Amino acid sequence: MTDQAITVIEKANALLEEENVFLQTGNMPAVVALLKRKEAILAQLNDLTIRCRKSAEEPEKTCCSEELPLATEKLNRTVEQNRALLQQAMIAQKHIVELLTASLSPPGNKTHYGKNGSYNAARSFTGNAYRKNI
Repeated sequence: MTDQAITVIEKANALLEEENVFLQTGNMPAVVALLKRKEAILAQLNDLTIRCRKSAEEPEKTCCSEELPLATEKLNRTVEQNRALLQQAMIAQKHIVELLTASLSPPGNKTHYGKNGSYNAARSFTGNAYRKNI
């Protein structure tokens, strides 16, 4: 059981390390492409049930595998790095969106250009005009 758990933990760690490289280089399409695999491996991690029994010969031993605590510790470090990189990516994306929206002119500042690119002079309406059709 612990061998299967270690395998799943190592796969999750490898995938998160791959995602971290993409996040560090700003390759967002590659990060998005990993999403389904990431969800699947995280579901496998979530379903893990690890039962360690102490052996009678070594009662001071805390786990039935020495590799399992090392693998989980490594995964925890990778998860923390991933969390920090995802946070940075979200902040960068938010900043880009703010820059783009700030560059748009507010609705009150309409230009006087028509649909075909011609310039329409500003009109001032001081009263009502009536047209009589004869």
